[in-house]
Amino acid sequence: MKNFLFLILILFLFGCRTDLTKTNVVSDTGMVVVKNGRGELDTINYTCLGCENLLTPEVFNKITNESTEKAKKNLNNPLSFLPVSINLSISKEDSIICFSDNKKIDSVLSVLVNYEYIGKNAYGTEMGGEQTIILNVVKGEIKDISCDIKLKDLKFEDTYINRTLSGVNGSDFIEMIPTKEKFLIVKSSISCVDEGTLFILALDNGERLELTSWNDFNCVGDSYYYFFNKSQISLLQKHKIEFLSLITRGKSLAVPINKNQSDYIQQLLKLY
Repeated sequence: MKNFLFLILILFLFGCRTDLTKTNVVSDTGMVVVKNGRGELDTINYTCLGCENLLTPEVFNKITNESTEKAKKNLNNPLSFLPVSINLSISKEDSIICFSDNKKIDSVLSVLVNYEYIGKNAYGTEMGGEQTIILNVVKGEIKDISCDIKLKDLKFEDTYINRTLSGVNGSDFIEMIPTKEKFLIVKSSISCVDEGTLFILALDNGERLELTSWNDFNCVGDSYYYFFNKSQISLLQKHKIEFLSLITRGKSLAVPINKNQSDYIQQLLKLY
């Protein structure tokens, strides 16, 4: 009888230890509790590629909470947000280099979230929708490292360059697209632009360079510019870009340039 009770005790303790181990593992499929638009708790299904091998429960909860908040804020009516399901893909990044010191950024996970939900549109109609959200986890913490990552060096791909120079300020944006023919296309959140639209580049030494568009008025939002002159090129070779501005039809906007794009023009000049 004593041996039997001892065996039962061993099995109980072993079972408890196994359960505790399982609490430190995130399954690749399951249920997760998140908050809807009114702050109430909802339980929804999730699927995940890489969770079991790469995430702890603590980091998994940070990711689901952060992606829920981002999905909610992107709606016209955040209070109407009803989560439906979350699909995640987790990958380990081993080759991300820091722009400022050219060193590798360690312990980075890239997270791709596809979030399905129900919400009301601007007319109050309830509709299903989905959002794609990208997050980075650095040493267990969600962190925006988009400004820190060293981007690919510039090179020609067909008629254009492999990446553009762009800045965002809330819903405002400016994007400069260089071409092989040495002229610049500038797109922005200003829908209609005149001939003579000013494109301004603010440099890190406080100086400003101005270009004037030569194309006709249009409501596509595209302005065209001739390339920089010799004095402007001389200045751009020595200084980095901090802001881009656009002025047209009594409208103006300005956007900051991330540090990892600040040497864009310096790289561009080396291609011509």
